[in-house]
Amino acid sequence: MSATPQIVMHQVESSQFAAIGHAPELGLLAIQFHPKKSTGQSDIYHYQNFSADLFAEFLGAESHGSFFIQRIKKCADQFPYSKVDQAAFNHTAPQPAVKPASLAEAAPVKLSKELLAGLLTGREYGKEMLKEEEMQAKAAGLIVIFGASDDLMEFRGFVEDERGAPTVALIDAKGLLPFREDIEHDDEVLKDYFARAPQVRAVDALWSDEDGYTWTYRTDMPHTTFEIVEDGEPYCRGIVIDVADLGGAA
Repeated sequence: MSATPQIVMHQVESSQFAAIGHAPELGLLAIQFHPKKSTGQSDIYHYQNFSADLFAEFLGAESHGSFFIQRIKKCADQFPYSKVDQAAFNHTAPQPAVKPASLAEAAPVKLSKELLAGLLTGREYGKEMLKEEEMQAKAAGLIVIFGASDDLMEFRGFVEDERGAPTVALIDAKGLLPFREDIEHDDEVLKDYFARAPQVRAVDALWSDEDGYTWTYRTDMPHTTFEIVEDGEPYCRGIVIDVADLGGAA
């Protein structure tokens, strides 16, 4: 009788899954998802045709959630998957994680829109950003935009605000332009509004415009996207904008 194959599991910091492992002799990636709220059961899925080099890249990724969505989930034909009969494999107890869970724990680096988007990808709806991340985004001149509920457009970082949505938000290097109808009898605010208006650029908040997403955004501004999930499923494709790209201070 052949021995039960063993797969060493490694803890990862992700809102989607708890641990990952690899069986190089079988070319199998193992992903242990967080326990389901309804049953408390933690399912394990295997993905075929997964090389040792690719697993090393996954394990060392800046954002495991982003890597999973972009490099694995979107490539289902390349990596066929199935739910595992856990009795057929020996998955070891997950080893402690070594990857920092947030920017506050990471080595000091210049925060870019790409780095921040990579960190946010895979976050759970309602837990998009830590307070210290919002403060660091503000200091770096980064505007983070994501959706909430069925009628809200959220802004964090350089801009801290909330708008009813779907809507079109107008943004420039100073931040979010107020709605014209909200300005009443204030000459200075009106003067600033009309001075800024020719330079603003639009971000459209789109409700259920793309299959699988409650909120997505359309803009011609330079930006980076990130994925917010709800119970493991895509919820929002948010964006990060650097005001330096709009003529603001870096």
